[in-house]
Amino acid sequence: MHEPIPGRLDPSEEPPLPRFGALGYPNYLRFWLATVARVFGMQFRFIGSLWLVTQLTPEPYWLGVVSLASAVPTIVLSVPAGVLADRMDNRRLLVWSQALTALVTLAMGFAIIAGAASLPLVVVWSVVVGGLLAIATPAQNAILPRLIDMRAISSAVAYTNAVWNTMRIVGPAVAGLLIVVIGTGQAFFVTAAGFAISAVVIQGLDLAPVVASESKDTSDMFEGMRYILRNQVFFATIGLSFFTSLFGTSYVVLLPTFANEVLHVGAAGFGLMETAAGVGSLLGTLLIVRVRDNVPHGPVMLLSAALFGILIAGFAYSRSMPLSLLLLFGGGIVSSIYLNVGLTALQVLVPDELRGRVMGVWSMTYFLSAIGGLPAGLIAQWWGAPASVALGALSVSAFALVLLVAVPSLRRMSSLLPSPAPREA
Repeated sequence: MHEPIPGRLDPSEEPPLPRFGALGYPNYLRFWLATVARVFGMQFRFIGSLWLVTQLTPEPYWLGVVSLASAVPTIVLSVPAGVLADRMDNRRLLVWSQALTALVTLAMGFAIIAGAASLPLVVVWSVVVGGLLAIATPAQNAILPRLIDMRAISSAVAYTNAVWNTMRIVGPAVAGLLIVVIGTGQAFFVTAAGFAISAVVIQGLDLAPVVASESKDTSDMFEGMRYILRNQVFFATIGLSFFTSLFGTSYVVLLPTFANEVLHVGAAGFGLMETAAGVGSLLGTLLIVRVRDNVPHGPVMLLSAALFGILIAGFAYSRSMPLSLLLLFGGGIVSSIYLNVGLTALQVLVPDELRGRVMGVWSMTYFLSAIGGLPAGLIAQWWGAPASVALGALSVSAFALVLLVAVPSLRRMSSLLPSPAPREA
C-alpha cells in the first residue's frame, strides 16, 4: 500500500479530477492555448531564420553560426533564469519575455522587408531571442502547479509536450508554405503575432499572487544544482535528460545524411523520417496521459530510455526504408514516455522554493541537443553516420540500465507520483 504524499488529503476525501485532466482547469486551458500560439511562432522563427540565412549567403557555415548563436544563450542563461523564476512572478516573466520576443521579431521583419537585414544582424537577433527563450522556459515549467490540482500534473506535462510534438510535425511544412506565399519578412510577422497572442493570453490568467521567498536559498543561483546533486532521483532523472540531449538525439541532426547516403530516399524520404519520429513522439505523449499510479514509473522511465537507444541503434544500421520508419516511430514513442515521466517526477518532488532553479537545469539539458550535433558530425566524419548514431543511442541505453541497477529510489518511484481520483462523468 502506498503511503500518502505529505500535505495531501486522503484519496477518498479528494474531489474527482475533470474528465480531460489538466485541460479541465480553465487556467491551464488558457495557458495551453497560449503555448500553442507561442510554439507555432517558434516554428516560424526557426524555419524563417535559417531560410533568411540562405537568402543572404550561399555558405552553409552561417547556418551553423546562427543556430549556435541561438543555442548558447539558452544554455548559459538557463540556470540564472531559474533563479528569476523562483524570485519573481512566473506569469510576469512569461508575459514580458514573450512580449519582448514579439517586439524584436517584428523589428526584424521590417528590416527584412526594407532590405536592411544582414548576417551580423541575424546573429545578434538570434542571441537576443535565444536569451529571452532561456528566461521564459523555467517559468513555463514552474507555473504549472499554480494552474491545476497537482494530481493532474502528469496530464499537464503531457498536454504541454503534445503541443511541441504536434508542431514538430506540422510546423515546418506550414512555415515553409507561408514563406513561399507571403514572403520571409512577413513570416517573421507571424512569429511576432504568435508570441504577442501568447503574452496577452497569459496576462489574463487568474492566479493568486505569489510572495517572493526571502530565504537565503532564493538568492543562491547554484542551490538548485546542489539540491540535484544531493538527491538521487533528481540527479539520475536530469542525468538521463543530459545523455539523451547530448548523445541520443544526434540522429535528428544526421537524418539528411541517412536520407541521401544510407537509404538513398532523397528529400521526400527525409521528410517521412522526420514525420515518423514526430508522430511517434506525439503518440507517446498522449499515451502518458493514461498512466495510473499503480504503474512503476521509475522502471517505466528507465526501460523506455534503454529501449529508445536500442531502437535508434537499429535504425542506424537499417537499410530498409519501411523498417527505418517503424524504428523511428517506436523511438519517438518511448522517448516521449520517459521524458514525460521524468519531468512529471521532478514537478511532483521539487520543493516550491527551488522549482524554478531545478527547472532551469532541466531546461539546460534539453537545450544541449543543439550542441550534440557537433560531436555526432565529427564521429560521422571519421567512422560514418550509422556508427555515430548507434554509439550515441546505445550510450543512453547503457546509462539508463546503470541507473536501474544503481539507484534503488528510482525503482520505487511509483509511490512518489500523485494518483488521479476517478474522473467526472
